[in-house]
Amino acid sequence: MMAVIGRNDPCPCGSGKKYKKCHGRTEGGAQALADSELKRIMAAYIQNAPSRLDRTELSLHIKTWMTHLGGLMETEVIEGAGFEHFLFVVNRKMWESHLDAALAKTDREEVKTVLKAWREPFVLMAALDGKESGHFLMTDVFGGTARSMRADSGKDAPAGTVFFGIVLQDPREREDGVQPVTTLYSIPPESAWVTGRIRKMAEAEGAAPDAAFLARRLLDVFRLLFSPQKPDSEPAAHEEQDAVPEAADEAVLETAATEAADRKAGEGTMPTDGLTAGQANAVSILSESLRADKEPLETFTKISDLLVRYFIEENPIVRKPGGFVAGAYLAAQEANLLKGEAFTAKEAAERFGVSSGTAQKYAAALSGRLAQ
Repeated sequence: MMAVIGRNDPCPCGSGKKYKKCHGRTEGGAQALADSELKRIMAAYIQNAPSRLDRTELSLHIKTWMTHLGGLMETEVIEGAGFEHFLFVVNRKMWESHLDAALAKTDREEVKTVLKAWREPFVLMAALDGKESGHFLMTDVFGGTARSMRADSGKDAPAGTVFFGIVLQDPREREDGVQPVTTLYSIPPESAWVTGRIRKMAEAEGAAPDAAFLARRLLDVFRLLFSPQKPDSEPAAHEEQDAVPEAADEAVLETAATEAADRKAGEGTMPTDGLTAGQANAVSILSESLRADKEPLETFTKISDLLVRYFIEENPIVRKPGGFVAGAYLAAQEANLLKGEAFTAKEAAERFGVSSGTAQKYAAALSGRLAQ
């Protein structure tokens, strides 16, 4: 039975206002409350699941994704995709347990309906047919099932675009509705031929290219979609970078820029064998910054080696490379290794695009190692 909310009752959204002055002001107030509750349920899983996971297994999973996709996609995009796969595919039972707990706590029938539909995350690969009443209308590439997805205001895409990613059933507005778990990738029509490669990959192992295959081989599918390739009918001379999510082109350019910087360096390039792409990126940023500051080779080597040793021994997941670089700079300044003018934690943090707290956290982790 659904709970009845009085107009003068506190709004369940937690704003502190009366219901009549908050979500109760609009005709869609009840639906807005349901949507808000569903968002909290999803956010709670993503935020709290890591504390319940085997950290070693998660770290190894992310490192595997970084090893195979490093240089093809932005570091944070790879880590996010691998993390999402680990939470909703590899550890699907834990996701189901989270939904069961949420079902037991909610009184809203519309929330219960959606939570039951959410029990089976799957990998979507669907071609866009058109747009209707604020929804993208799509057809599964390998199954022919009709799908729809709410289109954000002002967002559009040409027919033939292929949407790809882990999704959930979303029956709130349409029976065939789906919603992304976190991120959905788009493949422009001119690059949609790559789905034929996926079909061949499935056929090679005697499998159907269905959602189960896509989930099981998701890392390989990402690598296939994001690698520079060409249609079978085109000669090698016309090979182009496949169009992929917006961040991917930037990742390729960033990787090329880093490699070019290393080639130009007149002295010292730290070895990054065995590091994840995120860790190697942090070392590259640190190396380039020390060269730009014209620090002597001895200083360059000592500080860069500090960060490499830390990564090898601790193997942290690097979502913000700038935090580790700012921390290394602060640790080096504390040890009187830098010849330039002194700087504050805030200045170091701003230089590398992170918060002062993040810079100080990594400085504390690195400082003791300089004396080793």
